[in-house]
Amino acid sequence: MDQEDICQVCNSAPSKYSCPRCNILYCSLPCYKSEQHANCSESFYRENVIQEMASSKDDQEAAQTSKAMMDILKRLDGADGEPSFDEEEEDNDEERLVEIDSDDADDIPSLAERLGGIDLDNADAVWEQLTEEERLEFQNMLESGDISQVMPELEPWWMGKYEVELVQTVDGDKQSAGEKNLLEKCPPVKKNIKCFKEICSKEPSMFMEFNLANILASYALTYRYFNGDFKECIPEAVNCMISICGNLKHNAVYDSEKLAVESVCHECRQEQLPADGETSSLLAQDVKQFFAGPSNCGTKYRKHFVLAALSDVHRLLGQAKKDDKQRQDSGKAATKGEFSSKFSDEIGQLEHLEAGKLKSCIQKLEFVLSYAQDYL
Repeated sequence: MDQEDICQVCNSAPSKYSCPRCNILYCSLPCYKSEQHANCSESFYRENVIQEMASSKDDQEAAQTSKAMMDILKRLDGADGEPSFDEEEEDNDEERLVEIDSDDADDIPSLAERLGGIDLDNADAVWEQLTEEERLEFQNMLESGDISQVMPELEPWWMGKYEVELVQTVDGDKQSAGEKNLLEKCPPVKKNIKCFKEICSKEPSMFMEFNLANILASYALTYRYFNGDFKECIPEAVNCMISICGNLKHNAVYDSEKLAVESVCHECRQEQLPADGETSSLLAQDVKQFFAGPSNCGTKYRKHFVLAALSDVHRLLGQAKKDDKQRQDSGKAATKGEFSSKFSDEIGQLEHLEAGKLKSCIQKLEFVLSYAQDYL
């Protein structure tokens, strides 16, 4: 038997498993729980709390978010990220976790205790409460990509189920419950969109719809990549979106919807962003959903998904332009904590945030919004 296939704990039996944290090979649960491997019993899943806390919530959601985070901490306090075994062994999960956690240092308070009274929306404050081992484990998960396995599953707003009552009340100005739900869940549509003929005397090109698909696919991928939360990372999100959108980046023109979507995946690979065949299929579904609009909502909202997505892109571009001007006027960057400094991209590295480029993209979005409103 190859020496590399031997359990690295008992050094006698064939190895069957590999620890996802330290990669040591072992043959059984007793070896996994042995003193030799005790230092590797910290949970893989506690650090997802940090990522969740790093995304700011609206003031109305703050109390609910904090409670949810503490609930997660309480659940994770007794749930370590050990590998899966046979079904018979899974019945003893709780017993294993208690035994493994009992080896932790008695003088270190639990994560839930350390975060008591801490603003869970402040990533830097949370980071200060972590031990060096927890910080290292979080960084390793980011570098290996394992962090994606513990992130909460995202349901994009355009994949939600909506239903607007087709028969409205006599009071036409009053929104129905279905309308309120749709408008609350989707990004707000830009007000005062100009008629297409006000900004262009010619009929739109036959390729406009495909160029629009390219912008929508870029938005969908950026939304998924940032897990639906742009609030604290607008410069990074805008830079990402422009970098993978050929139509915004260098005025590329597409002659089919498929090519427009595939282009986004190609640009992702060029930018070293994750993209494979499954990504292409997912983005194609997203674009089709945008164009289809919300089902069971009538013709009034048929274009709502497209207009909401384009309006969100327009808002992000405008905010990035505003932030860039404020940074230039102040002449200095905002003070960052250790976590923000360590894991946030520096603005100087975001090559697509030049003021002239942002202005050009904003103008193009206004043009595309007018087209979508009048011709889709």
